[in-house]
Amino acid sequence: MNLNFAQLEIAGETNCGTVRHHNEDNFIICSPAGGSAVLAAVADGIGGHSHGEVASHICCTALLQAARQTDSALWTKEFLRETLCRANEKIFKYNLESRKIKPMGCTVAAAVFFRDRVITASAGDSRIYEYFRAPGRVPLQQLTTDHRPENFRKLKLDPRFSRASLISSALGTAKFLRLDVAEYPRHDGAKYLICSDGLYGSMNDLVLAGILGDSSSMRSKTGALVRGAILAGERDNITVICAGTAERES
Repeated sequence: MNLNFAQLEIAGETNCGTVRHHNEDNFIICSPAGGSAVLAAVADGIGGHSHGEVASHICCTALLQAARQTDSALWTKEFLRETLCRANEKIFKYNLESRKIKPMGCTVAAAVFFRDRVITASAGDSRIYEYFRAPGRVPLQQLTTDHRPENFRKLKLDPRFSRASLISSALGTAKFLRLDVAEYPRHDGAKYLICSDGLYGSMNDLVLAGILGDSSSMRSKTGALVRGAILAGERDNITVICAGTAERES
């Protein structure tokens, strides 16, 4: 998917990865005609649990429906918080009623792009990055914080958990959702990346920065990131959204 909105070009792509036969990730890009903002989100179904693709679909559908029913000028931090908390309640209720041993759930990273600011919301380990060059600043910054158990590093050394996500927050797994919501200025020339852990799990920050920092279009960046993760042998599903202003098509 590729959209142009005023000063923002945005593109998204998803892929199963090199091993899995189905994709539990979902993403949305919502740009209403005549609106003042763009909404984009990535939701990643929790691996090893029941119906992760259903949970991520419920999350993205809830955001899309709420966006269509609300003037884009009102896509505030509270809008994201309320919408995602309602989605959490819906998934959690389904889990209670179905009594699954491994209840379904999903992570989420969502962003609302206005001309002068970016509002973010996240739960789990899906991420939002900003790429922006300025004196004394590392160009690639992670805007979201991964929700991890306190003993995460120790658990990752255990072979039983070496490939597990090990997250401490997700939609649907608890009655009350731990959600981080923040607002940042949108810098001229900044580029943004929203992704599931299938991307950064196989590509380090230097590679991500190199792709985001070149002069190609958002569509080209999205494709390059997904192909890079596949070539690196990423086993997990890979979902990427790139947003910003491109100088030219590569």
